[in-house]
Amino acid sequence: MLQHSSVVVLLTVLAGFVPANAQSPFPDTTSSADSTASTGQETVPSDVRIPFWDDVETAVEDHGGDYVGTRDGRSDLYEQESLVYRDPPPLRYNRVEGLVVGVRRSPLGLASGDRARIVGQLAYATALNDVRYTVGLESQLHATETAGLKIGAMYQEQTLSPNRWQTSYLENSLAALGFEHDFFDYYEAEGLSLYAVQEFPHSLRLKGGIRVEDHRSLPVQTRWSVFEGGGFRSNPAIDEGRLQALFAELTGGSIRDRDDLPTGSAFRVATTVADGLGGDFAFSRFEADGRLFFPLTRDTRLGLRMRGGYATGRAPRQAQFTIGGIGSLRSYDQNAFRGTRTLLGNAEYIIDGATVFDNLLDDLFLVAFADAGWVGGPQDRLRFDDVLPAAGVGIGLDERKIRFDVSWPLRDVPGRGSSPAIWLRITPNF
Repeated sequence: MLQHSSVVVLLTVLAGFVPANAQSPFPDTTSSADSTASTGQETVPSDVRIPFWDDVETAVEDHGGDYVGTRDGRSDLYEQESLVYRDPPPLRYNRVEGLVVGVRRSPLGLASGDRARIVGQLAYATALNDVRYTVGLESQLHATETAGLKIGAMYQEQTLSPNRWQTSYLENSLAALGFEHDFFDYYEAEGLSLYAVQEFPHSLRLKGGIRVEDHRSLPVQTRWSVFEGGGFRSNPAIDEGRLQALFAELTGGSIRDRDDLPTGSAFRVATTVADGLGGDFAFSRFEADGRLFFPLTRDTRLGLRMRGGYATGRAPRQAQFTIGGIGSLRSYDQNAFRGTRTLLGNAEYIIDGATVFDNLLDDLFLVAFADAGWVGGPQDRLRFDDVLPAAGVGIGLDERKIRFDVSWPLRDVPGRGSSPAIWLRITPNF
């Protein structure tokens, strides 16, 4: 974040020295009606370029998002857990890769004027002493103002996480780097994907394709952090082998002001089918997510999320479902509960503009929340006694983006960790 601000300041200074006859990458905001502007004692030609902060910041952010991966997550609500674009940002830190530094080129936008685009990522993982890469080609077949179709092919050798829906890579990297809290689990995938993306009006998007890739386990490679936090968790082993599968995903809806006072609804349904396609795995996996932010008054919202999943009994560990901890079931150990079936519910009551002390702690976000989750195996049935509940409160210091959460488990689980927890969050829970 500090480096990003420094780049903006540097470009702002440099923009002040752009010659008048030099071509500027920013739009010209001078008036064509007046050739000079009077300052009282001297006359300044109006064709001298005066930099504007918004122009510079927009240019830096666009370039950084397309090529450096500075944006946190993706542009769409569910894009971080997309079945097509699974590669993490090329600047990150975790317990199996250490510090990862690289560059990327973003996917072809359906609204862009490009007909084809080379996409991908190239990064170096310091603790693995290995290169992480994605290389692909996308072609746009059809595009209008409200719809479009593109196809693509992608080959990658990447470190992937089945838990990336729980929070942002930025929050995960800062927690790992600072306090030995790595919320994700990881495995290595290398192989080819062929896919298509169809965008419809009303924010509907359909993705589908086929992939053939090898899965490998990754051990913990680094235990370094700035502060002691109790040590990194072990990274669970996966079922290694070759996956040959079809996949499809449908997303829709929109949520406005997600980091502030959100309003709207959205959904995602997805499936991966490996039965009868060869390879080392034969299973089917289905998952669904729906969320709603309902305005109760101008300054309050009721946020609801329901998430569920089902996988056939022979699903490998990396295709099973885990809950617990940040992003799912707060106050229980991170990713401690695993199974082939899952249900998760989250609710938040959000108040904007709350005051604790006049002129000291005012205009805050107050949040009361509750979580409830369950996982089970192929023969398990959902029972009320097996549901794990938690509750808590949060104080937002910068809208919903930066807040303190205090949560309590409402049920003890023998052999599993559960305790009150205090977290400084920089990503909304959902």
